[in-house]
Amino acid sequence: MGAIIASLMKNIFLVLLAFVLGFGSAVGYQYFHSKQQKPTVTPEEPAFSLVPPSQAVSGILTIINGRVEKFSRGDTEFKEASTGAKILLGESLTTKAQSSATAAVSDIVTINMGPMAELVFANLFSNNFVLQQKSGKLMYQVDKPISIRVLHTLVSINSGDVTINIMGTDASITVKTGIVKFALVDTDNNTKVWNLKPNERANIDDKTRMVRLIQAR
Repeated sequence: MGAIIASLMKNIFLVLLAFVLGFGSAVGYQYFHSKQQKPTVTPEEPAFSLVPPSQAVSGILTIINGRVEKFSRGDTEFKEASTGAKILLGESLTTKAQSSATAAVSDIVTINMGPMAELVFANLFSNNFVLQQKSGKLMYQVDKPISIRVLHTLVSINSGDVTINIMGTDASITVKTGIVKFALVDTDNNTKVWNLKPNERANIDDKTRMVRLIQAR
């Protein structure tokens, strides 16, 4: 009986240890019920893989002026990029002061980045294409529908030429051609949706979640 209790306590300890290490309760459950004499813990497959899904498209860094850096899959920091660099799902580009860059995803979007801009290629599926603009001024020439996360705003563009500028906690969306829809959750947790037509601009105060629509100059 003592040996059974000791063995049981050992298994319970191993389950708790696996949970603390972050493998999750499901892995711990399987580990506890393993029939092997010397069970091993196999961590869950990480969500981020060094190889993007085969269905994902990719972009190309077509033009560089000044210093442009790229955060690649598997890297731990930004590194200097070169013209022709391939951009994969989950990777990022950033431009330094007095620098600019152009990136393109064939048949979907061409992006012109101004100085001190950062862009994440968050989801590169042709039917679910999502970017995250973190800073700077970017001009998007869109051929197929895309979504762009801008601070707490989600911007949807079917096609057309659109410029998005982030200035601290403020952002602006200027439509040259096409129709743009954007949504923002206000401070009362209500989601509001706006439509922008050509030659219209939305000025967004991200801190107060206030939006002002004006005619673009």
